Amino acid sequence: MNNCLHCGIATANPKYCSRSHAAIHTNQQAPKRQLTRKCQECDTLIPGSRQFCAVHGKRKADYRLLTVAQLKAKDAIKHPSYYRGYLNSITRLLNAHRPRTCQAYGYDKHVEYCHIQPISAFPDSVMVQEVSGPENILVLCPNCHWEYDHSLSAINPALPSQ
Repeated sequence: MNNCLHCGIATANPKYCSRSHAAIHTNQQAPKRQLTRKCQECDTLIPGSRQFCAVHGKRKADYRLLTVAQLKAKDAIKHPSYYRGYLNSITRLLNAHRPRTCQAYGYDKHVEYCHIQPISAFPDSVMVQEVSGPENILVLCPNCHWEYDHSLSAINPALPSQ
């Protein structure tokens, strides 16, 4: 009889009493996710998928409080049109609390966020929260979104229920 290397219980197996104890012991000895990167603000080691440590990650700017011009300038290294993608992700965050059903017909399989007033109609000095906040967003299915954008639909852009 041998003793489990993890818990010390007697076992017929040469090293471990179960597969889970083998996995636990092996993962403690050689973890897969190693701290390979340094925080951009300090020298703290962090997982490779992150950019900031816990302290500096919380201090990052709140995107809702940025202006459209600041959002465009934030990633000036990349192509200028990339800000639309960031703006769309912020739109999803700002409207995550709303029901994901089409405001026109109640379709709930796939919906999109449609700007009542187009993004291009706003000056660069406007805050992102005003451009993509619930007051300027309709939740529509792709067909209704296209019809609304091309003035083919009479969807009432009244303030949505929250």
